[in-house]
Amino acid sequence: MTHKKFLSHSIIICILILISAFEAFGAETQDMAADYVTRIQNEISADISRLRVSVEKELEGFTLASSDISRRIEELTALSERASDDAASWGYTDDERDHYSHTLSEMITTYSSYTAIIQGHTITQTASIDISTLQNIQSPDINTSDNLRQEISRVSRNLDVQVFYLQSKIGKLKLELGEASLLQKQLKAAQEGGEAIKRPRMHILSLENARINAALTRLQVLEQKKIFDENVLTIQRLRRQLADIQNRLLFTPEILASNIEALNARLKEISTEMKAARKALESANSALRRARNSLTSADLNGELTNASSLFTYRRSRVTYWEYMLTLLNDEGDLVREIQDVWQKRYDLFHDTTAGNEIWKIRDETQVRITELQRQLESARSMEDSTIHEINSAQSLADSEEVPVEIKQNLLRTISSRQKIISDIVDRYETLIPNSVFYQRRLNSEANDSLTTLRLAEKVSSFSKETVMNFLDTELWQGEGYSVTVSKLVIAILVFLSSFFLSSLGSNWIKRKMIKREKTSITAINAIQRITFYILWVTFALIALNIVKIPLTAFAFMGGAFAVGIGFGMQNIFNNFISGFIVIFSRPFKVDDIIDVAGTQGKVQDIGSRSTTIKTWDGFDVILPNRYFLENTVTNWTKSDPKKREVLKVGVSYDSDSRKVEKLLMEVVKDHSKVLNDPAPFVIFRDFGDDSLEFEVYYWFDLRTASGVKISSDIRHHILAVFNREGINIPYPQRDVHIIESKCDNESKSENKA
Repeated sequence: MTHKKFLSHSIIICILILISAFEAFGAETQDMAADYVTRIQNEISADISRLRVSVEKELEGFTLASSDISRRIEELTALSERASDDAASWGYTDDERDHYSHTLSEMITTYSSYTAIIQGHTITQTASIDISTLQNIQSPDINTSDNLRQEISRVSRNLDVQVFYLQSKIGKLKLELGEASLLQKQLKAAQEGGEAIKRPRMHILSLENARINAALTRLQVLEQKKIFDENVLTIQRLRRQLADIQNRLLFTPEILASNIEALNARLKEISTEMKAARKALESANSALRRARNSLTSADLNGELTNASSLFTYRRSRVTYWEYMLTLLNDEGDLVREIQDVWQKRYDLFHDTTAGNEIWKIRDETQVRITELQRQLESARSMEDSTIHEINSAQSLADSEEVPVEIKQNLLRTISSRQKIISDIVDRYETLIPNSVFYQRRLNSEANDSLTTLRLAEKVSSFSKETVMNFLDTELWQGEGYSVTVSKLVIAILVFLSSFFLSSLGSNWIKRKMIKREKTSITAINAIQRITFYILWVTFALIALNIVKIPLTAFAFMGGAFAVGIGFGMQNIFNNFISGFIVIFSRPFKVDDIIDVAGTQGKVQDIGSRSTTIKTWDGFDVILPNRYFLENTVTNWTKSDPKKREVLKVGVSYDSDSRKVEKLLMEVVKDHSKVLNDPAPFVIFRDFGDDSLEFEVYYWFDLRTASGVKISSDIRHHILAVFNREGINIPYPQRDVHIIESKCDNESKSENKA
């Protein structure tokens, strides 16, 4: 009997170990989610820091004092007033004149915005969150906890908007710096005696515009970053307050009664609103019937008349009140549902809910959350269709041909449709997320209540005698040993636990090795997998030793296992062994660019059974490892990631060959992805049938660039340069000579006769 108790206790202990391990894994995941905000904050700070030097270098000597800006705005305003006359005297085309005027206006606006920000007279894109009402928490009750959670969610949503704004502004700043740098290089080249700039005034103005735009964008980024940091601190402060409350949370009967009473008061208000809405709907229906009776045959055929437009307006009013009644009915259901949620939360808090009821609550809340989210999507779809109707009516109302009476009816229809959005859809946007919040809280609290004790109670509800007899059932025996159900169950549980522990151990080793910068990721992955299998086999042997099951107990399975390998598992073990050959022979490593039997791409992962390759089309191709031993593998980056490309160009025979060669060299050297070592070169290949044939040879790095993209960029550039220099790329030409036959000549002679 003592042995039976030991076995049952061992099983429960193994279950507890597994549950604790998964709970620890869940807690680690939550910590990672909590650190997400800080990680994003650090990434944005790093981006801003990297751009600081570039901005300061570009704006060096560019005066941005308030007095200088004010004087410059006056100068630009004066230039803007006489822009047309100046552009005409300078010989500008119409497009160039418009561009000149637009640039002046843009610069005046940008300088004014810059001044407004440095003087503190502007409103930033997203403001910081005001949580003054939550700063001093007097009572750590359940309502305060809910308020803190809702506030954290609200600030987090605001942070998402700020992250998008900051990332877009940082991207814009990079583009503006690139534009300013290019304009500066062109101006410097012209001043040093290079190619003259066609419109020097416009060029200098564009350079100044690019600089002030970069200065303004940088200022906007810094201003928004301050607000972003404030909101990050707000979230951290709210989380600390929430953690403090959770340790001393209160949920008294008085709190429950107060919340239920507040919801009852809201139900009474809804009842009053529904009576008024029904009355308004009856009145709207009566007006709609009168409008329908006044319709003529022309109105019914779709013509826009005073009567038909009035009917449309009356129908929109009926629709509004129908939607309002549906909203009030849904709100009443949601309020009653929240009352039930509060009661269930109270029971869970005070541990008065049965175990099977907790499981039911968890499942029901998951289903209800999905239903509410679908309901919210329906409300948003209704908003989209209503906006479409508003736009259609507005386009009709904007028409000058529409009579005043019809236009008034259309405007009233638009107003009615807009009220559907403001009074109904916006209300759904508040009601449903609020209900989802309470359902999620109930779901979370139900999950917290499903503790190991509940699981142990559920297991112990069965007859102990029946369970123990089943556990003592002998499955098979041999010389000096016997295998029972209890031993097998314990072995399986320990074996499964060993899988989890082996994964943790091998991943821990992998993290430690990643910190060593000189260790390649391929070697790290190989060591991690080998460590996993060694630990797994070790824990499996320990599991068998714990329950006193010798390896000879599984001897009868050896033959079946060998047959399985020989037939059904042959491919699996073939790929498994091939994987280790690939890992140790290292024909390629992670991030290498390879080509195997027509599949070309970058190696993403080398596994024990298969290898993942990301193709240039963005697809992940998973190839069995034996495939690499049976086929030819081309590794483009094993010894040298540099690849040579050849670009062929043909020009007309009247072109200057030396000039063409010079221009081609300038184009290929200007591309940022073309390597200087080996240096590119141009070959005058041959005198073709239709053109002078040139070949451009250049090298690029496969790890950082795409050969197809570089070739496309260079062709674009060559075409632009040739067009500018008057160099033609000829079409294929053929001379066709028509020889008259003797019969044709005789026929012509007869015709003359």
